[in-house]
Amino acid sequence: MAAAAQPDLHVDLMEEILLRVDDVADLIRASAACTSFHRIISNGRFLRRFRSFHRPPILGILAGFYGRDGEISFYPARPPHSSAPAARALTRAADFSVNSLSDPTPYWCIRDVRDGRVLLSRRDARAIKSLFDLEYLMLMVYDPLHRRQVQIPPIPHDLLAAVGHDDNWWRWQEFDPFLVPVAPSGTDDLSFQVMCNVLSEHKVETFIYSSVTEEWRGMASSSITSCKFMKFPCLVDRSYARGCFYWVDYIASVMLMLDMCEMKFSIIDLPAGSKLRNKTIVEVKEDRIGLLIIVGENTLHLYSKTLSDIGIGAKDWRHDHTIRLSNDYKWSLTGGAVEGYALLNGISRYEYEMWESCEDKEPTSEHCFTLELETLQVEELCVLKFNADPHFLYASLPPPFATPSI
Repeated sequence: MAAAAQPDLHVDLMEEILLRVDDVADLIRASAACTSFHRIISNGRFLRRFRSFHRPPILGILAGFYGRDGEISFYPARPPHSSAPAARALTRAADFSVNSLSDPTPYWCIRDVRDGRVLLSRRDARAIKSLFDLEYLMLMVYDPLHRRQVQIPPIPHDLLAAVGHDDNWWRWQEFDPFLVPVAPSGTDDLSFQVMCNVLSEHKVETFIYSSVTEEWRGMASSSITSCKFMKFPCLVDRSYARGCFYWVDYIASVMLMLDMCEMKFSIIDLPAGSKLRNKTIVEVKEDRIGLLIIVGENTLHLYSKTLSDIGIGAKDWRHDHTIRLSNDYKWSLTGGAVEGYALLNGISRYEYEMWESCEDKEPTSEHCFTLELETLQVEELCVLKFNADPHFLYASLPPPFATPSI
């Protein structure tokens, strides 16, 4: 009996060793080097366990261009970034151009990217002039690597009617759909959830769609009169950390928080000096949420706060670090930090100053950098065309290790 169990013991031991390989590129080389290794690594059980031990690497940026017929492009991580080899493999295998969609019209734009999924929206040709025009908006969840798609039905009329009448127009920018992160224990689950905030000048209503029930339902409502978020909706940054979504306004010194456990909105004070500054929420160590703020020309400040004092005043934010950035760029933060990384954008300072002095000479490109939140190391990821908005970090296991997400 002992002799018969020996091969299984060997396989189990090799699996435990391979699970501790930190670099996905090394895992790819190991899989190609040996048939036995490939058999272990390509097994679904191993991939689920590997993902629970290691966060997926950042492979690049997925970007769209508002006002340019819905053009969508993937910008892979480029050398010397550590993810460059895996990013090349992804580029060869995936279709980020949305040409494989059942309706590949040029009117799709990116609304969110998370867990290997891309949330797209397409609107009817007519402009949105009332709340009920949202019934004509189409959402699509797309897996670019496996070319799978799920069309999301519009929010039903009866749910929208429950929001009530608002004298203000409900404009395109105020329709905010986004993906809900998968639970760590659900990495092998093809189900997903899409949330949508319907925002007016005075309140926010939240709806959620489940791919299991294939239905929308109303979840939360809150007055946001004190935030003034909707005065300039394009300046609102959405982030996710520690089981909550956060909306941070460039103009305001408060933020809106949605607790996903209680499905309850709260207004949270931010540190003094955060008003009129570029900022975003991130996850940091010790079960704390972090706030990154760009101050001056090239200084990044990191504040943090525990979840237990999340509702207390601005004085309870702790200043943790000051990060000096290169003076070669004009810096900005983009929300949606994922897998332990935040996204920094840098425009060449020379091009930026030329643009300021002459509006016809806009910058040609925008450099994207990742900030690793554990080590606070800044590393250049890729270079985008200028005005590639919106754009999102794309994190995934590269092929052949990535499993379908929908």
